[in-house]
Amino acid sequence: MLWRNKITSSNTLLAGSAIIGMLSLSACQTAPSTSTTVQTTPVQTLPTSQPTVPSTTTTQAPVTEANDQSNYPTEPYNEVEQSEKPNPLTQETPVFTPPAPDVIQPDPVIIAPSRNDYIISEPSVPSHNELLEHARRNSQQRTQQAASNNSNLPAFRNLMQVGISQLKAGNLTNAESSFTRAQRLAPKSSAVYFYLAQVALKKNQPRKAEAMARRGLSVSQDSNRRRALWQVILQSGQAQGNSRVVNEAKKSIALITDIYTF
Repeated sequence: MLWRNKITSSNTLLAGSAIIGMLSLSACQTAPSTSTTVQTTPVQTLPTSQPTVPSTTTTQAPVTEANDQSNYPTEPYNEVEQSEKPNPLTQETPVFTPPAPDVIQPDPVIIAPSRNDYIISEPSVPSHNELLEHARRNSQQRTQQAASNNSNLPAFRNLMQVGISQLKAGNLTNAESSFTRAQRLAPKSSAVYFYLAQVALKKNQPRKAEAMARRGLSVSQDSNRRRALWQVILQSGQAQGNSRVVNEAKKSIALITDIYTF
């Protein structure tokens, strides 16, 4: 009995050991592999008396990839040319250019005008022969104008005489009719425009009078007739209250008078 009990207990221990071994084996197969950390104990070294060597600092350039184009500079590389020392044997001798001398201009000479320069010579008085020659030229000019503008026609002369008589008598309507008929015969006669302007002034038509007088100026070359026409324009400007026309007429009359007197 005792032997059997020992055998039974031994079997029980063996079975338990086998189960534990199987469990340990399965645990080793399923557990993850862990890295083993080896701890090293630092070895302390005693300092020795050795000469100190100066440490050199090495700067490592950054490594750039070959395909990184943004790291390359965009400007071209220009090599700095070393300046050569000038050779005194081949160097040219500098040419000295003297400065231009200062030009001293002389002071301008002011010449005072003489007393005779201030004297204005008066126009010489025309002689008697010169006056006769001037009158003869005016007469020839009037004759040529009369021949060119038909003012020497008998019918024209008759109408002008009748119109002047009617104007003096105060018959303005008939006088205007006579002068209008005469104007049709000789449209370039300045005399007919002068009398038509006179009729317009007496009929209190200053604008029409000015227009007739200006038409007479456009065909007149005689200074006396032109002055008479400007007189009519002056009267018409005064009747209109037009200062511009009045001033224009006064200046023209004064100019014609000065020319005729000279």
